[in-house]
Amino acid sequence: MLEVYLFVNPLGARCMRSERNIIKLADHLNQKVSFQFVPLLNQQIVEQALASSHPTLEQRNACFDTYYQAVLAYKAALFQGKRKGRQFLLNLQSAVITRHEALSEDLTLQAARDCRLDLEMFQEDCQSDLAKQAFQTDQKLAAEMKIEHSSSAVIFNCDVSQYGLLLNDVTYEALCDVCENQGVATKASLMRELDQPAAALVGDHRPNLHVL
Repeated sequence: MLEVYLFVNPLGARCMRSERNIIKLADHLNQKVSFQFVPLLNQQIVEQALASSHPTLEQRNACFDTYYQAVLAYKAALFQGKRKGRQFLLNLQSAVITRHEALSEDLTLQAARDCRLDLEMFQEDCQSDLAKQAFQTDQKLAAEMKIEHSSSAVIFNCDVSQYGLLLNDVTYEALCDVCENQGVATKASLMRELDQPAAALVGDHRPNLHVL
């Protein structure tokens, strides 16, 4: 079984693509894939979000608070099931990143409705100490796994080793390379699932992997 931890900026476009690549891999592999999208929030993420301007301290704090509220909403959604939580995150990202909607309470509630969450419970959990504690636990996990950037994944092949592989660029091709290197599946068989032929994609690509 593969176990995957993807550390995500909750409102990041690159992270949204990485999430979809992992879901695609889970759909295409014959064996079980256990995966978690772990929210990551640090000063670097705030700096990247404000990179095109010269932000004041007030703007930095406002940006951090926006991302923090998105994280707490995601954690609250996860309390009602991992599948619903992941779908909530993808819905929220699609609204903010693809449709360029501003994050707001109304938008968050609509994403929750679309996932058929219990809205009263969801709203209570968004403000709960439990959600805040879950966020702190995620940040400790990121520190333990030496995660510095969002969209980084740690992948364990539980059938082979207790050591994880750190993947800094979570493209579908890189995930296929990991599977082939770990003897899980051939890259060619996984790449056939894409619209373009596998031969056109298989080159000298090597993912940036580090043993943890």
